[in-house]
Amino acid sequence: MSRRTKNTGSNVRGPNSALTEFLRVEGITDAFRRRREIQQDQAIEGITSGDSSTESSVAPTAAQEVSSNPLRQSSGTASRIENPSEEEDEIVQMRAAARRKRRAARRGSDGDDDFIGADDDDDDDDEDDEDYDSVARSASLGNEYKQSGQEDVCVECEKLFELTVYSRYDKVRRGYLCEDCNQELKQREKNTRRNQQNARRKRKKVAQALLDKTTVSIPTLQDICIKYITSNIDQVEALGGIGSINMNKISKILSKNRSLNNETMTLFLNPDSKSLEFWDCSNVDSDSFNKIASYCPNLESLTLFMCGQLHNDNFEYYSDKLTKLTELNLNGPFLINEVTWQDFFESCGKKLEKLEIRNTHRFSNDSLIGMLENCGKNLTSLKLSRLDGLTSAEVYELIPHYLTPNSLTHLEISYPKSEELVTDELLINLLAITGGSLVSLNVDGCTSLTNNFINEGISSFCKTLTHLSMKGLDQINEEANFKGFNEINGGLISLDLNKCIEMTEAVIYDILKQSCTTLVELNLNSLDNLSKNFFWQVLTDDYEELKVNFKENNADDSLTFYSGLSFPLLTTLNVGFVRSIDDQILNLLSKKCPKLKILEVFGDNRCTYKAKTRSDMIIIGRQGDAI
Repeated sequence: MSRRTKNTGSNVRGPNSALTEFLRVEGITDAFRRRREIQQDQAIEGITSGDSSTESSVAPTAAQEVSSNPLRQSSGTASRIENPSEEEDEIVQMRAAARRKRRAARRGSDGDDDFIGADDDDDDDDEDDEDYDSVARSASLGNEYKQSGQEDVCVECEKLFELTVYSRYDKVRRGYLCEDCNQELKQREKNTRRNQQNARRKRKKVAQALLDKTTVSIPTLQDICIKYITSNIDQVEALGGIGSINMNKISKILSKNRSLNNETMTLFLNPDSKSLEFWDCSNVDSDSFNKIASYCPNLESLTLFMCGQLHNDNFEYYSDKLTKLTELNLNGPFLINEVTWQDFFESCGKKLEKLEIRNTHRFSNDSLIGMLENCGKNLTSLKLSRLDGLTSAEVYELIPHYLTPNSLTHLEISYPKSEELVTDELLINLLAITGGSLVSLNVDGCTSLTNNFINEGISSFCKTLTHLSMKGLDQINEEANFKGFNEINGGLISLDLNKCIEMTEAVIYDILKQSCTTLVELNLNSLDNLSKNFFWQVLTDDYEELKVNFKENNADDSLTFYSGLSFPLLTTLNVGFVRSIDDQILNLLSKKCPKLKILEVFGDNRCTYKAKTRSDMIIIGRQGDAI
C-alpha cells in the first residue's frame, strides 16, 4: 500500500537527470510533443482529402511519423478523423493510460513509494493535460499550427516566407509573421514600453513636485549646483566656500533626504559661523554634537531638530563653550534630564533671548521654573510645545510673573499634556502683560480655550498681532468677537483656524474683513459650516445685485448677506474638508486672488479638473490627481 498523500500545493520536486533538465529548459515537454501530434493529425487529414499525387508524396513522411509513435498507432488515426466524438474518448483513455504507466515506472525505478517529487510530477501531468486540451480545442476551431521549415504567407505584408522556430503566431489574425514584420512589431512594443515608463516617470515627478508645493519647471543654475553639491556631499573638503544662505539651503535638502550624518554635518561647521540650523539630526550621534561647540565657538543661534541623540554631556559642553549663545531651538531632546536643564539655565540662561523647546517628557515643572528664574526677564521669544513633563497648572500660571511687560514678540504654548493646564484665565493674564508687543501667537491644541480668550484676551490686548494660529479650538463659536484686535498693524499676515469646527460664517467674515488686504496665508481646513453662498458672496463684487437675486430666489428673509472682499496678497489657502468648495468656487478664487499660488482642497470631492483656474496656481488634493 502506498503511503504517499496527495499534496497539490507542494513545490518540492525530486532530482532530474541532465537530459530531463535540458528538455525542460528548451521547452520540449509532453505538451510540446502532443502539440506536434495534433499538427501531424491535421497533416494526415489534409492528405486524406487531397489528390492522389499529393497523397503519394506526403504519405511516406506521415507514415514514418505515425510509426515512430506506437501509442498513436494503437489509437487508430483514421477512425479518429472520421469520428470526432470517438477521438475525444480515445484521448481521455490515452491520457489515463499514460499517467498509470508513468506512475508505475517511477515506482519501479525509485523503489520507494514515498518519493518526494512524485506528487509534483502528477501535478505536471495535469498541467500538461490542460495544455493538451487547449491545443486540441484550438485545433478543433481551425487554427493552423505549422512546422518549422514549411512555407507560409505573412499576415502583415502577405509575403511568402519560410517558418522557423522563432516565427511569431498572431492569434488575432490567425497567422504567422515573417521575420521583418516580427522585428517591426518588437520595435513597436519596445517603444510602447519606453513611452509607458517615461509617462510613469513624469507622473511621479509631477506628483512629487505637487507634494512639495512647487511646479515642474526648468531649475536655476544655482539649484542645479546645490543639487550637485548634495549628491557629492561626502567630498566635503573639495567644496570650499559656498555662503551662509546656500548653506542653509543645502542643510534643508540634506535634512529632507535624511542625508545629514556625522560626515556631512562637518561641511557646515565654520569658526566664523554665528547661526547654525540642522533640521534633522536623526543620524547625528552624541560625539558629533560636540563638534558643533568645538568648531563654532562664536555661535549666537543654534537650531537642532529631531535631536534624539543629544545627551547630557553634550548639553553641559555647550554651556561651557557656547558663551555667546542667545537663541536656542530644540526639538526632541528627550535624553536631557531635569538636572542638566537646571544647570544649563543657571550657566547660560541670563544670555538667552529666544528659547524653543518641543517634544520631550523630561522638561519638568522644576525645569520651567528654573528657566523662568534665569531667562524670563530677557526673553523676546518663548515657544513651548508638547512638553508632557509639565503637569501643573500652577507652574503655567507663573509664566506671566517672570516676563518683562511688552517685551515678548513671539509666544507659543501649544499641545499641553492635558487641556485643563492652559485655561482662559492663564492666557488672558499672559496677554495682558505681553499683548502690546506680541506679533505672533500660537495656541494650537489648547482645547479648553473658549470665547472669553478671544473677547477678553486677543480683542482687548493684541493690537499688533500679525500671526495667529488656533488649531483645534473647538469651543469658539458665534459669540467670539474679533472686531477689536489688531488696530495698529491693520490686519493679520497668517491665520490658521484648522478644525475650529464651531466657528460660524459671521465670525470668519469679521476676521477676513479686517485682514483681507494683508493676509498671505489662510487655513480654513475642516470648517464645514462655511456654505457655498458664503464663498460666493465674499468673492463677488456685485453685492447689491447678488442680494436682490438671493431675495428673489429664496423666501427666507433671515438670510445674512456679506459684501465682497479683496485678497490681493493671499498666496497660500487651505480649504480642505470644506464640502461646499466646488469648481465654481475654484474659478472665483483664481480670479479674485491674483497671487494665490498654493490651494489645498483635500476631501473636497466636488473639485475636479473642470475648474478653470490659472496655470500658475497649484491645486493639491483633488481626487482625480494620480501618481
